[in-house]
Amino acid sequence: MVVGAGVGGLCVVRALSESFTHVTLVERDTVTTNGTPRRGVPQGAHVHSLTSRGATVLEEFFPGFIDELSAEGATVAEALGELDIVFFGSRLRRVPLDRVVQVSRPFLEDRLRDKVRALPNITFRHGMEAVGPVAGDGTRVTGVRLSRPGVPESGEVLDADLVVDAMGRAGRGATWLKSLGYQKPSETRLGVDVGYASRRFRVAADAVRTDKGVLIGATPARPRGLVLTRQENDLWVLSQYGFGRRNHPPATHEEFLPYAQELLPVGAWETLQDAEPVTEVTAFTYPASVRRDFHRLRELPDGLLSTGDALCSLNPIYGAGMTVAALEAVALRACLADGTRDLPRRFYKAAARASYLPWLFSTMADRALPFVPGTRPVVARTLAASFRATMRAASADAHVAAAVWNAVSLTGSPSALARPRVLASVLREWSPRTGSR
Repeated sequence: MVVGAGVGGLCVVRALSESFTHVTLVERDTVTTNGTPRRGVPQGAHVHSLTSRGATVLEEFFPGFIDELSAEGATVAEALGELDIVFFGSRLRRVPLDRVVQVSRPFLEDRLRDKVRALPNITFRHGMEAVGPVAGDGTRVTGVRLSRPGVPESGEVLDADLVVDAMGRAGRGATWLKSLGYQKPSETRLGVDVGYASRRFRVAADAVRTDKGVLIGATPARPRGLVLTRQENDLWVLSQYGFGRRNHPPATHEEFLPYAQELLPVGAWETLQDAEPVTEVTAFTYPASVRRDFHRLRELPDGLLSTGDALCSLNPIYGAGMTVAALEAVALRACLADGTRDLPRRFYKAAARASYLPWLFSTMADRALPFVPGTRPVVARTLAASFRATMRAASADAHVAAAVWNAVSLTGSPSALARPRVLASVLREWSPRTGSR
């Protein structure tokens, strides 16, 4: 049984379907197909992109899936050839690399859900909330207590050989461990206080005067940024963000678009002048990135796993959350190929490896910004100098630009940035006195 029908939960269901005779997917929300975000995914109205690594995983789980998304209207963009990306004040050089899938979160979830529903051994239970685990002697979880939200007399117990918590960053699985007499995992938390505001627009094809995607990142001197991407069927989304409450973007119709003019390239700004708003402005706040060290626990019950944001919740501005959740599903699939013996311990170690580099990259980028709470000034200055030098090199050198993009999109290892050819370009941008030119 999988609890939580987000992208991570759906990928886990696909992985489990190969090893178990029957899989039940439990979701608190009543799922619709009208393209609106679910209540359980408050960030669903904001920009989402499936990195090339994430697209590869979904293609492995469901062959032909990416072409089907494209045929139904999804935008497939070539990185970096069709994307305008500015990191730490430098515009990355245009390099023809892999493809990025740009869709709204509801569009992706709806079609991924259809793929999962088509599997022969899957049952959906929508409108049901997982109240708590069931465990006879406390050493093995044998099911979950369910109920309909707001209907106390609707309780029931659903038996399962394996229960997977894919309920998100609130970490209910960690609380379940404590309720069974086990220790909760330790947490690493980095407060970022990022505020978002987003709005969707319809833009006629002949009115587009910009790339398929524009990303302007925050800098130490300017604690805000934005992303504008073409999604499905001539719909575009503009998501603005800022670190710290006073830098959160406005969420009113009158202020939202003018606030973006300073950062948007001229072509993107002109495109939005002719755009038709199709939603209101939606706001969202992300207080902190969180990583839970399940892999360090000495004792774990059999039959219970947590995955996705319950393990590692990354600052959304780096666009890696869905990909990391998919990679954890791949890790679970590999663990199950070796059987279920000692599965929790083996899976958590594999999942920790899958999330380690994305966590390292996102937290280092955040700590390079002096307005992130708790960041030491000397650490922020050093990291910022490193990022500035790297991105300046990436603006001129195709090899550096490719290495940066592959690290960000999880297609390659950040170690590529230390290769002699790349490192030499970065060092040429480094100044001993100021950190970078």
